[in-house]
Amino acid sequence: MATHLKLDDRLSVLRAEDRFQNWISLDDERVCIICKRKFNGRQIDVRRTGNRKHQLRCPTEGCNSGPRLWVYATTPLVSHVVKADWWRAAGKMQEQCAPASALRPHACRV
Repeated sequence: MATHLKLDDRLSVLRAEDRFQNWISLDDERVCIICKRKFNGRQIDVRRTGNRKHQLRCPTEGCNSGPRLWVYATTPLVSHVVKADWWRAAGKMQEQCAPASALRPHACRV
């Protein structure tokens, strides 16, 4: 059941139910790593589960992700950080880790 909360209550619920990130205000933004949507605390789908507990869900229709699948909007995803020529860097690592002797062919693993 969708819950309509006052803004102060909504912020309190976000702080209590999201154990992975800190919420300073409802204007804090997150990005869902499943659907790639950027949203703020005002847009999150808050559902009451009983016993004063709430469940947080991504506001995108059809996306059931929760706080563990949200990242800060300013956090670059790994795919955005990795260089296009990553295979060259891996090749250099293998060259540096060449076996010291024929008796230890797997002296260095990447």
